[in-house]
Amino acid sequence: DRIRVNGVAPGPIAGTPGMAKLAPGMDGDVIEEMVAEGIPIGRMGRGFDIGMAVVYLCCDASGGFVTGDTLVVDGGEWLYKPPMVERDMVAELSRKVEKKSRDITPTLSSKL
Repeated sequence: DRIRVNGVAPGPIAGTPGMAKLAPGMDGDVIEEMVAEGIPIGRMGRGFDIGMAVVYLCCDASGGFVTGDTLVVDGGEWLYKPPMVERDMVAELSRKVEKKSRDITPTLSSKL
């Protein structure tokens, strides 16, 4: 039967009603800039990006062996988590903790 079932999970796509609902009354360019900061690829998706993902899945030459899957098309947003603490701050804290640990004199006692 060769029936394949796949899905496409789009990330934020510029110029769509979904994006307009996220920040009603805000300028589209402002929204795009804010959202793009959280996407590793550095921009919001376009309808073309989603269309090309669908073409890939529909084409026997490229996606013909893909089935039962969801293709995430979001510029890496799903996997990206911004750091909670700046790298320099983590390094400084690590050095302080390590120094404190090394300054502790171990107490050895024998029960023999």
